[in-house]
Amino acid sequence: MLDDIFSLGKFRIVFAILLASIAFTQFGYIWYATIFDDVWQALINRTEEELIAMAVLRGFIQTVFTYLISAAQTLGLFLLIHIARAKSFWDYQIIAAIVSVMIAMPVLGNAVLFAGAPKTLWVLDFAHFILGYAGIAATLYIVLNFKRQKVQS
Repeated sequence: MLDDIFSLGKFRIVFAILLASIAFTQFGYIWYATIFDDVWQALINRTEEELIAMAVLRGFIQTVFTYLISAAQTLGLFLLIHIARAKSFWDYQIIAAIVSVMIAMPVLGNAVLFAGAPKTLWVLDFAHFILGYAGIAATLYIVLNFKRQKVQS
């Protein structure tokens, strides 16, 4: 199985996973710190000043771990897509949606709802994951299939 994975080209695979990981992380920053910043801050009962102070206290390691977590999710989705032998863009998207609904949604439910957080926070987080995983799948598909179409004469 690993021979099949690496037959795609090591650089192309690493580049696809790296690019999708960065895109997913940046999407999260935009989602929580730009689009829904006020809503998210109210849901987690934190002010912007508190969040900045926490980030400063944690330092650079917080950013490193954030990207590593995104890379682990991207690698996992890549492996599932490969094992499923997905071919089309929509195959990639269906697999991403299944992972979102069958894994991310229940995990977020445990993390958010059982912690006593508002249900709206769960909805916000789940929407982030379903759109983010769709973005990962789209990025993987585009990079892994770029210029793979045979030109017919």
